[in-house]
Amino acid sequence: MTTCSDTLASEPYETGWADEALVFVRIHEIEKGAILQGKVQVSVDGITWVDEGTVFSPMEKVGDYFVKVKEFGGWLRLVLEPNAEKNYKVTTYLVLKG
Repeated sequence: MTTCSDTLASEPYETGWADEALVFVRIHEIEKGAILQGKVQVSVDGITWVDEGTVFSPMEKVGDYFVKVKEFGGWLRLVLEPNAEKNYKVTTYLVLKG
């Protein structure tokens, strides 16, 4: 579980072997008025990142959220961006299937 008030990028995952991914966000706590935007990013080398195009619906309540991703290449990560500097507490998961 991570507590944050700014943009959060997950650890990069090497995913070249996988055919699909499920990306989960569990919001444990979120400050009133905070809205998180989540997006999936890809990378050829795990260093330089570009938006893959898959985005989460805006997240503003405690709960679980997920998206499905296919055809993503070698590396994946999740980025969460709040609409303002407001505190939130999350756990992120990346589930890969080959």
